[in-house]
Amino acid sequence: MSQYTPTTGTIVDINWQSTNPAEIGCGLMLTLQSQDQGIVNILVDGSTYVFHNTPLNTGDTVTCFYSTLAPVPLIYPPQYQGVAIVHTPAGVYAALDTFTQSFYGRQLVNSDDTLRLNLSNQTQLVLPNGQPFGGVLSGKLLLVIYGATTRSIPAQTTPDEIVVFCGDTV
Repeated sequence: MSQYTPTTGTIVDINWQSTNPAEIGCGLMLTLQSQDQGIVNILVDGSTYVFHNTPLNTGDTVTCFYSTLAPVPLIYPPQYQGVAIVHTPAGVYAALDTFTQSFYGRQLVNSDDTLRLNLSNQTQLVLPNGQPFGGVLSGKLLLVIYGATTRSIPAQTTPDEIVVFCGDTV
């Protein structure tokens, strides 16, 4: 099972957030109307990876990933520390997980065997800073951006882009 859980929704509000007066203006609180949890607050700071460094605006549809191992205050609406955020308009999907080599050659499978990647020459492999990646993908934490999937179990897709995190975390 993945250490990172996604929630997808529409940004309904953005506010400056900081618990330390010296860091005012360094963090954002996104309020999402999520598809699966209702209203959710996501803390975004300098450690949060934002795909392609795209500015976040109210009305945007995004997928936010948070760690299942991070502490969460028992408040409503739920408040999570964002690990990675991807704009996901209709037809665009994202997955953040550790993928390993399957028994089927070039395919990679996520940790709970629900998504299988069929890599192509068109799939862009990049590091978080946008530079090309040229190593082995198996065993690494990957942010996978993709479109359509098969209806098989596990679902299969040919990703458009993969961001490779070479450490254990984002």
